[in-house]
Amino acid sequence: MKVRIVLLAVFSILFSSCEKMLDVTSSRLVSEENMWLKQEDARAGIMGVYGLARAALGDNTRHWLYGDVRKINGMGTDFKSTVRLDIRAIADNNLKSSLPVVKSLANWRRFYAVINAANIFIERAPNILNTDPRYLPVDLRLDIAHARLLRAFTYFYLVRIWGDVPFIISSHGAQFENKPREDQKKVLAFVESELLSAATDLPYAYDKGNIEQPRPSYYAPEEELARKSSAYAILAHVYAWEGKYAESAYWSRWVIDNMTSPYMGGQNQFRNSVDGVRKMFRGEFGNNQFNVIFGFSRMFYNGETFINGSLEELTLAAPYILNKSLPAIYVPKDSIRAIYNEAGDLRFSINALTGTPLSDETFGAFDRTIPIFTKVFIVRDNFAPVNTTTGPGSDGSIATFGSSTVFTRPEDMSLLLAEASVVLGDYETAKTQLNECRTRRGLVAYNAQVHGSLIDAIFTERRKELIGEGWRWYDYIRYKKIKNDDPAFGSLISSGAIYWPIADDVMSQNPLLKQYPYWNNN
Repeated sequence: MKVRIVLLAVFSILFSSCEKMLDVTSSRLVSEENMWLKQEDARAGIMGVYGLARAALGDNTRHWLYGDVRKINGMGTDFKSTVRLDIRAIADNNLKSSLPVVKSLANWRRFYAVINAANIFIERAPNILNTDPRYLPVDLRLDIAHARLLRAFTYFYLVRIWGDVPFIISSHGAQFENKPREDQKKVLAFVESELLSAATDLPYAYDKGNIEQPRPSYYAPEEELARKSSAYAILAHVYAWEGKYAESAYWSRWVIDNMTSPYMGGQNQFRNSVDGVRKMFRGEFGNNQFNVIFGFSRMFYNGETFINGSLEELTLAAPYILNKSLPAIYVPKDSIRAIYNEAGDLRFSINALTGTPLSDETFGAFDRTIPIFTKVFIVRDNFAPVNTTTGPGSDGSIATFGSSTVFTRPEDMSLLLAEASVVLGDYETAKTQLNECRTRRGLVAYNAQVHGSLIDAIFTERRKELIGEGWRWYDYIRYKKIKNDDPAFGSLISSGAIYWPIADDVMSQNPLLKQYPYWNNN
């Protein structure tokens, strides 16, 4: 109970500090002067940054609306809206809509709250060394590594959505200085440097005798926390986004090769079966903790589940959620058949004799006009009993959702290494990594005569494997950049159309900000 009270106080301090930055009147439960004194304050502080990062991704389900819904010229994602006009606006690239959810998604305040919280921690936590002898320099070094990683990750997230963004690496006290957008190349250079530095001080795993963590952790739960592999996996994606594929290949390979570290339990523990993917999304990572290279959990037992903020809010409906007739988003049947068009695919395939799906691991209710996306399916009724063996249960009548937000996992890394290898001309590595994923999903090895070009096959596999995980839009951008055969799309990139516009209220607060040309004309 004491830790929860401290965490509540920290959230108030960290988020209200960002409110000051945005000219919003703040209120606090405790003063900052009384906060940074004890080891418990450090723990609560860093968990507060993690909590704000998770909240930012879950707010209005923005992680999925950014990554799985947006399109340009009808291209980019597989999900469609049923009745929600705001989701339809995002799918139609009408991102200056006045609809509340669209306006909220155009506002980057949630992400700068994470950055400001990390800045405050980095500035104030060292004071605890002088006031609490239990808090050791090695503890501070590890805590700072977490803060730097979360700040870097958030800046990468901002750049993918808005391109050039204001660059702030200090908390600025009570006054926030308006800043213009900074060139994203400078921001990403900082992200690269921070991730490399953070990785040096992060362990392979917690409480496993790593030199980076010489004494038992005071963190809990340990599976929530970033590790070395987390930093290098994010870094591999940063380099891929920048088109620096030699660096992306190096670090994605590092992550894959180090799955066999004695601290990590061996490679077999990492590779997910189709059913393992579903289990991976459980709020309690548990035995699947190493299958999530970086992500944010939602734990039923810590009261972290809600009726919103998870993918299930968008995708589940009857017969799985009894009080909801239609999902907010779905993948049309024709699209499902086109995506999963190979016999024997364990994720989804059709019985050739009966015309019915062989399982509902990825899609259910296929006999209905609108099928249900069931790959991520972590539901609990508010008053349902909990089975200590099987975990939370539900009949779907009063549902709360508890799926983890998984940013990256081993299959993502394998396919990212395959992508980088193709660009670099290392086709054998690309085929090996692609086939590692294909054969685990019941498919035959890649054959150019059947599956087309290697780069197309890799992105097709990413589409199949990572559907509903927030990757489709960003994959599409990278794919178009690699192909470089669409001048019209190149124009969309240069005009800023691939990014979101800045929210009007943010623009009005900061006269130094400028929209990209595309959004000044649309």
